[in-house]
Amino acid sequence: MKKTLVVLLAIFFVAISLNEGYAVTEIKIGHLLPLSGSAAAPIGQEMLAATQLAIKHVNDNGGIKSLGGAKIKLVTVDTQGDPQIGMTQTERLINVEKVSAIIGAYQSAVTFPSTAVAEKYRIPWVVDLAAKAEITERGFKYVFRPAQCPSSGNADSTIEFLKWIGGKTGKPAKTMAMIYENTDWGQDLAKTLRRRAPEIKVKIILDEPYPPNSGNLMPLAVKIKGVNADVISITGYTVDDISICQLIERMRIEPMAVIWSGAGSLDQTFIPSIGYRGTNYQYTADGWGGYDACVKTPWAKKVWDDFKQMTGKNMSELSVDAYVAARVLAAALEKAKSTDPEAIRDALSQIKIKGDLADFLGFPIEFDEKGQNPYKKYVTKQIYEGKYQLVWPPHLASHDYKPIWPVPKWDERK
Repeated sequence: MKKTLVVLLAIFFVAISLNEGYAVTEIKIGHLLPLSGSAAAPIGQEMLAATQLAIKHVNDNGGIKSLGGAKIKLVTVDTQGDPQIGMTQTERLINVEKVSAIIGAYQSAVTFPSTAVAEKYRIPWVVDLAAKAEITERGFKYVFRPAQCPSSGNADSTIEFLKWIGGKTGKPAKTMAMIYENTDWGQDLAKTLRRRAPEIKVKIILDEPYPPNSGNLMPLAVKIKGVNADVISITGYTVDDISICQLIERMRIEPMAVIWSGAGSLDQTFIPSIGYRGTNYQYTADGWGGYDACVKTPWAKKVWDDFKQMTGKNMSELSVDAYVAARVLAAALEKAKSTDPEAIRDALSQIKIKGDLADFLGFPIEFDEKGQNPYKKYVTKQIYEGKYQLVWPPHLASHDYKPIWPVPKWDERK
């Protein structure tokens, strides 16, 4: 009896010592982005750099301190903009890589089905930039979107801006040509524009989807020119947006204004690829207020400077949202004090962030019962001589720049 008790005690103390000796040194986080084979690949590359920078900042600052300084390891995969690849890679990240959480996947068409896979396995997913409304409308408990509004919010901002600028100038738009890529994101945005345009007495006279990464968009440009709408609303990614913008300039299409729904028009290559003359006076719905509005603290200035040193480019909404998503997940890891997905999910649901990170985003960060940050809104900017000037809403707008509406005819431009 005595001998048995001694053996049992020995086993117990060995187990305790082994357990105490165990420490988490690495936390695997899955990361999905389109990095090749897609019109969205340039944006994916920009967002990858921002996410990597966020993880570097966390790790360089002592890692996850509540887990003894454990470092975050980002396991990034290329979705190529393909929903099937996104779902398959999500399965692999969960079952093979054993990730504790996932960030991604920028495109709504990939994020929507891939988050359903993560939900099935009860793995928390922090959405970086995908705007499809239904991503947070399905009753899921493991999906959180801190930095992006639903695509309906993008369309809402366009309608509210048109109402405001029409009243301010006495020159309201009466007709709209609506051009959008035929994806979840584009369809969502178009649906809201259709519903809300009558509220401000704007008639949609062209409602035209197009396949992304089309190559030849001349037939679409011919249709745009043919209807002669007051406002052209365009929703697309970088390659297509550049092509359409170049065609608008070449064909001398002259609406009161072109309003881009973010994405491609915010890419770092958009203005350089077209030039100042072709992009001057364009309006864009943007999810971030910009440098002057949001980079006001030493903390934010370091993020901005580090990103520019790393990439040679300034940050945009795309890179800011990616950076914020990664830092929100890091904050949840700190709060959870665990690599267990369930604990991380619970921590995310309770997150309330103000201060540096929230100021950098421009809005407080927390989640409603759907996993959406209810504080996040869109702003409207006008491009002028290579810069994005914040013009709406008025309380955030730059005092040094007044919006030009309607835009000058091509022969009157510099």
